[in-house]
Amino acid sequence: MLRDHVNLAIKNLRHRLSRSILTLLGIAIGIMSIVSLIALGEGMQQAVTGELSSLSDVIVVTTGGDFMTSFGMGGATAEYFTDRDIADVERTQGIRDVSTQLTGTALAEYNGETTVVSLTGMDPQIMQLQYATQGLEAGDFLNEGDQNKIMIGYTIAHSLFDVDVLVGGRMTIHGEKFFVSGIFSKQGMGGVSSDSVVLLSIRDFEKLTGQSNISIIYLRVNDVTEAEAIAATIEGVINENHGRKDFATATTMTSVLETVQSIIGILQLVLVAIASIALVVASIGIMNTMLTSVMERTREIGIMKAIGATNKDIMSIFIIEGMLVSSIGGMCGIILGVFGSQGLTLILNSFMMMGGSSNLAPVITLVSVVLAVAVSLIVGVLSSLYPAWKAARMSPIEAVRYE
Repeated sequence: MLRDHVNLAIKNLRHRLSRSILTLLGIAIGIMSIVSLIALGEGMQQAVTGELSSLSDVIVVTTGGDFMTSFGMGGATAEYFTDRDIADVERTQGIRDVSTQLTGTALAEYNGETTVVSLTGMDPQIMQLQYATQGLEAGDFLNEGDQNKIMIGYTIAHSLFDVDVLVGGRMTIHGEKFFVSGIFSKQGMGGVSSDSVVLLSIRDFEKLTGQSNISIIYLRVNDVTEAEAIAATIEGVINENHGRKDFATATTMTSVLETVQSIIGILQLVLVAIASIALVVASIGIMNTMLTSVMERTREIGIMKAIGATNKDIMSIFIIEGMLVSSIGGMCGIILGVFGSQGLTLILNSFMMMGGSSNLAPVITLVSVVLAVAVSLIVGVLSSLYPAWKAARMSPIEAVRYE
């Protein structure tokens, strides 16, 4: 019996092929949107996790309680850590390594023009970790042991002077000549940007400025599971040194990772909810198509009832039609979603200025595929219930007389 219902449903869909394809297309677009956004969200989750997981044993200590601004903008701040703070940090149990970031200003000269720039001195290894996601327009990162070399942001290279600064060019800072080792790609607006930064090694910074303005402290712990406890201890010690409860903020990379993942998860839910509007519209399209089909086949329904078809048989035929349309549309949507997610990734990498080192890639999971199929089937059944019920409750005598 079920086989006959399926064959009859397929025959009816083929008889109204153009209408069926248009209805199917609506479902495909809705499923494509959901699959694409879920894949993009999963890709972002994995990219962030992969980027920060290698730093799970790192604690970042900043002043002023604003971790993201200090970490992203090169630690520009009016308050600095003292030698006593560093000594207390180094004496803390469980610390494997301590590195600092220095900030200051200086006069820079290039091609006869002089202007004030912000300097950031840091360990080359930390430099590569902090700016790993920001691609280079040209050149390379600094290496351990490099002297009289700097890295500059896009704005420094192309907007600060009348003539563009090139890799290998010489920029004079406080009377000392430095070779430009690398130039960052343009980052644009955002909390984490290298557009206006001038990076050099800690040794060159201290030699050049004679200052030790420590704005950020980087720590590596021996045991990742103790990172939170060590961060709390360090934060308390430094705050006590300065007589303030909010002078320093110690943040573990694990907590940063959890926060970022949470934000991405919320963003993904919002985007999927917006994409679901397309499914709602598609479900209305299925209902409209089925209702039209019921009206066109009123006489046929009456004849089927007259020769013994039950209400259950009539409902089954129409529900199966809706399920066939939605399931085929769902499968097409999944295929389109794979290509759509690739396209979204290319757009993000091209226009969101994520840099050449970005490893963002869409991730199609089995869960998202199963979810897409299940949603399409549910939409098909729910959208067909009312038209099927309306067809089943027809009086066979009136239906046969219908013209």
